[in-house]
Amino acid sequence: MAKKSSSGTPTIEATRSGSKKKLSYADLQADGVNMVQVIADFLTVHGADGIRALAASLNRMDVPDNHFDTVENLVAMEETKSALVAKQVDHAVAYEDALSLDRQSRRVREKNPGWGASKEIALALRLSPKRGTEFTNSSRILEDDLPQTLQGLRAGKLTWVQAQVVISGTRHLQQENRRLIDQLLWEEVNSCFDQGTALLTSVISYWALLLEPQTEEDLEDKAWKNRHIGGYQINAHEILISGTFPLSMGAAILQVLAREKAKAQKQTDEKRNAGQIQADAFYGLITGAHPGRKTRLEILLVMDAAVLAGQSDEPVMIPGYGMISAKRARELIAEDPEDQLATWVRGIYVNSRTGRLMAMESQARRFTGNLKKLIKARDQYCRTPYCNGKIQDMDHVVQVRKNGKTTEANSSSRCAGCNQTKEAPGWEEKPIKGQRHTFKITTPSGHTYISKAPPLPGIKIEGYPKRKQEGNPPGGSPPGNP
Repeated sequence: MAKKSSSGTPTIEATRSGSKKKLSYADLQADGVNMVQVIADFLTVHGADGIRALAASLNRMDVPDNHFDTVENLVAMEETKSALVAKQVDHAVAYEDALSLDRQSRRVREKNPGWGASKEIALALRLSPKRGTEFTNSSRILEDDLPQTLQGLRAGKLTWVQAQVVISGTRHLQQENRRLIDQLLWEEVNSCFDQGTALLTSVISYWALLLEPQTEEDLEDKAWKNRHIGGYQINAHEILISGTFPLSMGAAILQVLAREKAKAQKQTDEKRNAGQIQADAFYGLITGAHPGRKTRLEILLVMDAAVLAGQSDEPVMIPGYGMISAKRARELIAEDPEDQLATWVRGIYVNSRTGRLMAMESQARRFTGNLKKLIKARDQYCRTPYCNGKIQDMDHVVQVRKNGKTTEANSSSRCAGCNQTKEAPGWEEKPIKGQRHTFKITTPSGHTYISKAPPLPGIKIEGYPKRKQEGNPPGGSPPGNP
């Protein structure tokens, strides 16, 4: 039975030769017990529960009273974080190997037996599938080609961020050169890992160019292959657009923007700054429209019908982009229909009692038409937990070959990668009945995850502030609320 000694240290009553003896931490030390080995044995015996118990014990530790010990604890915790990541690396590689061997023994997907392993690792680490794959691939490189860097991570001599710099800087090299740089880094450990990531990146780049010099033609070809542009919403009002271009393309774009900036700044009444001028020029060149004018596009507005009637000021959702105010939604709907550049607005109403969109189904195998738009509005992003990728595919939760129906309840929006992953051997998905669309994912290891559609505007949540409603909108009851 656990008690406390006079000093407040937890003790354990143990029975030896019929007599009781109190065993505190000090007693165990005095008896020569190797506490590190005891903790290691505890973790081995209890597995995941032991790791969670260790985390719980760590969080019961008091913050020291003096400055030195407080900072020293921070150092030790950072070293522990590195050691934990190193152990995650071991587990990720071990799981991928075990899954591959199991499938090979059963002659399942022999050409790519590890398919889907990184996606399950992503779920376990609460990462997007892309980040999970990056972690799995990085783990493989560390285990196979960067043993000293991995050992340094175990010992807490470098951080996971520094390890990623080593991985990314040597990823493109031949195996023998990766291993050589791994050795060189630890011969200069004090100068390489104690001076920040910028210097570390520079040192690795220098050695990589010495070992595998690339010609200018190789670099130019790589630049053309890597060209891309993309964007994503960063808050309720802004989208970030970024890209990488080969020198010739990038220089041409910058020259055009600089020309437009210089031309505008010659105008005496110009009030925009340089960045605003170039942003407007970029927009105009891409869309063919003048900034400030309406651009013809289709917007789906997901709302409680009371918003349209002016009886509610609950925010309205634009699927895939975020929320706008009820006032702005009503303005969009009221735009002049004769204006050829006007926005085409299509409203989808939410049942205020359940928060569900109107159920729809199709006799076809594919999700098309209004059913497709409804599902996209419901899901907003890829439905794999932690992914949040752009919707690229719309497919059945239970596959058609397993008698899955083409209905709203048996549908899910996915990015291309996640839609392929759900076909991996041992990966099962099943709809769960409820107010919001929900389905359960079971991975090859037997772990389960729940995917629930994000909440939609119009759900009557207890305690949520609402505008007082008086009567029905003109024309009768709002849609979905008889």
